[in-house]
Amino acid sequence: MRGWSWLTSPGNNASLRSSPCRPLGESPRAVCVVGSLLGLILVCPPDGSTQPHEVQESAQQQAITVVPPRSQLRVGERLAFHGRWFGIPVGSGWIEVKAIVSLNGHRAYHIEAQGHSNEFLSTFYPIHDVVRSHLDVETLRPLRFEKVQREGHYRAEEIVTFDYDRLIASYRSLINQSTKEIPIPPDVHDIVSAFYWLRTHSVEPTRPIDLAVYSDEKIYRTQIRPIKTLWLELLWRGTFPCLMVEPVATFKGILVRRGRMWIYVSVDEFRIPLFVKISTPWGPITGIIDPGSLPHATGHPAGS
Repeated sequence: MRGWSWLTSPGNNASLRSSPCRPLGESPRAVCVVGSLLGLILVCPPDGSTQPHEVQESAQQQAITVVPPRSQLRVGERLAFHGRWFGIPVGSGWIEVKAIVSLNGHRAYHIEAQGHSNEFLSTFYPIHDVVRSHLDVETLRPLRFEKVQREGHYRAEEIVTFDYDRLIASYRSLINQSTKEIPIPPDVHDIVSAFYWLRTHSVEPTRPIDLAVYSDEKIYRTQIRPIKTLWLELLWRGTFPCLMVEPVATFKGILVRRGRMWIYVSVDEFRIPLFVKISTPWGPITGIIDPGSLPHATGHPAGS
């Protein structure tokens, strides 16, 4: 596997595949389940050394109960996030369940996510990513996945369709029209369906969950490891009982790691990702949910 590089790759340009990878390219989006979706939510190690002032673990001692999550997605739900690098705002992202549509005879959730760098980061590394996925309403398995990436000089546009009769994911680049068929397991997810599967299925605080996640023309075996429950205090948002989890991915049995990620998810029925942090080769970056997304997602005032 190629190492880190500040150079960029040609993306879907197969004729230039020998070029070095883009800065974020080899960190699989299977691990960053929220990474591509929540734009710039990359963060610090969980030692509190660079915790943003608006986030802290609460000293509240009340016992935490993990309640069952909702089993269906909420059409119209839009979760927005903003990211910081060493405390400096660097961008924002959002993910929205836009509608239920018909796709090849299936009822499917149409979901869109975007991540964009702000003016500061865009001066030296602009990021404008758009991801769309259609998930089967009954199973939440992906039916179609689309991605448009603009990261620095890197460009990629692709469409992936999932055939569960043949157990094949069919990849097509919209830049050079190259195609590829990737064998998939019957329980495969893309990065969007993995995100929502975790929000709609029960997670025991002591038992890891294994998922097969398609990302960048590969299948990663991704384990979601619960770390602990805690009360998380978010400035202007409230104090929330959370489960802290760490996603870890392997490819063909080999651990894939270019950093570490920790996700703080509310343990109420809404399973809202409130805060994410990742250690990266470039230092700590933090991502936190916007206050306005909480009442939009739950139908209740933030922190209630």
